Amino acid sequence: MLELHRIDAFYGQAHILHDIPLKVAAGERIAVVGRNGAGKSTLLKSIVNAGPIVRGAVSLDGRPLGNMSASDRVRLGVSLVPEDRRIFTHITVAENILLAQYGTERKHGLPTMEEVVERFPMLKDLLGRLGGQLSGGQQQVLAIARSIAAGPRLMLLDEPTEGLAPVIVEDLAEKIIEACDTYGIALVLAEQNLRFARRCTSRMLLLDSGTTVFSGDWTEFGKSTDLVDRYLAV
Repeated sequence: MLELHRIDAFYGQAHILHDIPLKVAAGERIAVVGRNGAGKSTLLKSIVNAGPIVRGAVSLDGRPLGNMSASDRVRLGVSLVPEDRRIFTHITVAENILLAQYGTERKHGLPTMEEVVERFPMLKDLLGRLGGQLSGGQQQVLAIARSIAAGPRLMLLDEPTEGLAPVIVEDLAEKIIEACDTYGIALVLAEQNLRFARRCTSRMLLLDSGTTVFSGDWTEFGKSTDLVDRYLAV
């Protein structure tokens, strides 16, 4: 489905990603892990063309995306939930969800508002509330619900557990897995919470200073006992 070939990414003169490869099959869920500054967010933004200058090839279903804009990639079914959530604070929760569906070419078969609320019941009593009136945890749930409402084929989640209470994190993992399975969504998850990442995905890519230091399934990762100490310990 998604293939990255020798991706280098830059912000100005700063060279952030170095020769990154990645393949994601349809419906597959993959974690990108690493310390702060490892390049996780830049990798997700490179996939959707949302900021960095990218060299190398990004392909979707064998189609090179080249310089295609972020909005056009969204129309092809790629959805990014950024680390800072980017919900619209001046409109209601319901309007945030509905607005996401206008940005996709799919106009039929999208999740209904009732389906979204059933999957994320926290939002049920918040539909008429302005986005800016939500707590951080509520905003994160809304950002993910909004992404799923657009019916993506590939969802990119950037640090969804940051700042959330443990009880919300546990529930969020379950909801993400259920949504991906129900709607056939492939997932690339950038995350530092290894427990959450392991629960949501089947394999992982470990980055350090913008380079790949490990790629494989979680069982393989668990056998390499020095990886956590070398590349993830604070």
